[in-house]
Amino acid sequence: MPVTESAASGLEALRALAARKALHVIFVLLMAIPLLVEMQTELYVAALTLASAVLYTVQVRRPRAWEEFKRGLFRALEDFFGKLESAVQDRRGLGAHYHKVVRQLESLITAAERDYEKRHGYLGVVMGAAGFLVSLTLFGRAHLFASVISMAVYDAVSAVAGALLGGRRVLNKITLWGTALGAAANTAALIALGAAPLKALIIVILVILADAISPEDNLTIPVAAAAGSYIYDILLSSV
Repeated sequence: MPVTESAASGLEALRALAARKALHVIFVLLMAIPLLVEMQTELYVAALTLASAVLYTVQVRRPRAWEEFKRGLFRALEDFFGKLESAVQDRRGLGAHYHKVVRQLESLITAAERDYEKRHGYLGVVMGAAGFLVSLTLFGRAHLFASVISMAVYDAVSAVAGALLGGRRVLNKITLWGTALGAAANTAALIALGAAPLKALIIVILVILADAISPEDNLTIPVAAAAGSYIYDILLSSV
């Protein structure tokens, strides 16, 4: 294969990864809302989990309906922008700008979908929601913070760094460079947001183990992070 084709393929793969991680971080931010706004955390997380499960069920059982829904959503956005444009007096270039935004959004979602997700649905979204729900149920709201930070920082940084820097894979899954940089970023983020260094270290160690041995890290990373936070508090209370 010519170098130019190889480079183009690599850039496309990196673009798809960046799109997935951008949507991943948006999903995690949705899960973080109960930590920022006073609300019933259990009800909120359970509702998001239910919504994710319904979405996944529709994708698996009624794939044509899902594709029609996506097309309808983008058509609705275009119609909305068209009506918005007609309501604005100074319309120079607005229509083209709105259509460009819709096309970019559609391109982002399409790029973010992996082959198995196109065939079998967004399993990672369901597993991520389930991971947060399990973390909340087992360890309580106080430890959900560790899950949110680890899912947003470790997962995104380790994946992007691993793709950019490559290197030897461990257990045919994680890369040494990706894991190292993801762990460093996650530790720094936890400490910067108020976690004790030892607590951050325990959380990150368990997160790395969950990432290395689990077939679905979206499920296990939130649970591992919350478990690390919980274990630290138990150790602290016993001293």
